[in-house]
Amino acid sequence: MVSLLANIGIIFMAMYIYLRFKSGLPNQDKTKVSDLIRCTLFEVLLGIVLLSFSTVILGIRYDFRVLLFVFSAKYMNWKITSSSILLLGIIRFVWGSNDIAQINLIVSVLMAVTLPVIVNYTNGRLNDLTQLLVLVTYSLCPAILLTNHMIADKSLVLSISLILFASGYAATFFMHYFISDLNSLIVSANTDHLTALKNVRTFNNDLMGVEWVRNPVTLAVIDIDYFKDYNDSFGHDSGDAILKQMADVFNKLVTPDTAFYRIGGEEFALIIDNPNPIEAQAFVYDLQEMVAHKRFFIPSGESISITISVGVAHSRAGETLKKTLKRADLALYKAKKSGRNKVIVSYPH
Repeated sequence: MVSLLANIGIIFMAMYIYLRFKSGLPNQDKTKVSDLIRCTLFEVLLGIVLLSFSTVILGIRYDFRVLLFVFSAKYMNWKITSSSILLLGIIRFVWGSNDIAQINLIVSVLMAVTLPVIVNYTNGRLNDLTQLLVLVTYSLCPAILLTNHMIADKSLVLSISLILFASGYAATFFMHYFISDLNSLIVSANTDHLTALKNVRTFNNDLMGVEWVRNPVTLAVIDIDYFKDYNDSFGHDSGDAILKQMADVFNKLVTPDTAFYRIGGEEFALIIDNPNPIEAQAFVYDLQEMVAHKRFFIPSGESISITISVGVAHSRAGETLKKTLKRADLALYKAKKSGRNKVIVSYPH
């Protein structure tokens, strides 16, 4: 019972860490090698702990490592999953260099190759829960085959198989809903409810993440011109409608290199992960022109024109992003003071 509870606790902790890691990446399509290494080592450590809490029956170890691999393959980078499976297979082989350890090493190589392939094939074809159950079934098959080969008492084999499948399916079911609920909470905490853009909390977290990896970025602060006048003239419902339509414009422009945030009433921010400042500036100028030529609609059906003022600053070596953001704010102030509907770029003196 202690081993089972320890296995369950370790797996739930792993799922929480996975979700925190995924939600904390400002750009998940550009995961750094250092992040991959950290996650792989973390997963290997959890696998070792699971091994130490495994239940041994007639020389065969049973634990929840397969669930660790399944959820890693589903929610993490395949490089992390395959690397951790191979490393744990090697560790298990060194741990107990016998026939079972040798078989486990062969199975580990097979799983490292095939599990990410199955995940990729079933993505979009099955819903998340069904996909997880298929992966768990596939991952448990080697343990069942090994049990059948090593244990002569087939009634014991059947009992072990039923326990493995029942516990695996039950744990998968509960962890799936645990992850879904936790992910919903994380998304809710990181999202502006009116516009569905990332909120100021996420903006500050992403800035810290970018500063940590020291990527050159461009920051832009965007303000809707004369927004208070629209609110006063047409009502707050119209103001909300304008904000939502502006967010729609921004969402259509989101790429792996660009992220938009609502950081105030009518104020937005933009992080451009592009080392080329000329390209980043061109993106901002295109955005400003796009908004200026778009028609916005208020609840009465009337169409209106909206413009934006934008302050832009490129990060500099030796400068904190807090200072870069301050320069973007000052550039926005200049844009508003000099007539609005324009982009002002803050250049180093």
